[in-house]
Amino acid sequence: MNAHERLLTIEQLSVGLVERIVPLELDGEALRLILYLHDGNNLRVAEQWQGQQLLRYSYYWLTAENQLIVGWDNAPHHRHVATHPHHKHIGRPTNLQRSEETCLEDVLHYLRTQS
Repeated sequence: MNAHERLLTIEQLSVGLVERIVPLELDGEALRLILYLHDGNNLRVAEQWQGQQLLRYSYYWLTAENQLIVGWDNAPHHRHVATHPHHKHIGRPTNLQRSEETCLEDVLHYLRTQS
């Protein structure tokens, strides 16, 4: 997926949840963004696509002071997690848990349920 097309999709998906979006990188099929949420927290987004397939992702939900709340990613280094390579870090990088949220759409849905 083209990064510019994905940005437009993210803008539509985040209505009502996100105050502003700051693009850090939009390069071919790769993107990095900061979504500033209405509650003062932020979501750091990084995605790498190949066509319509999401290859790599990381979504890190941080407080206004940039303290970790939850971070989701699919880096393949935590083989012991049942949902490998999908996993999340809750509260601190060493607190690994299984993750059913495997795309930004899932994470935005999760964030909406936490408000």
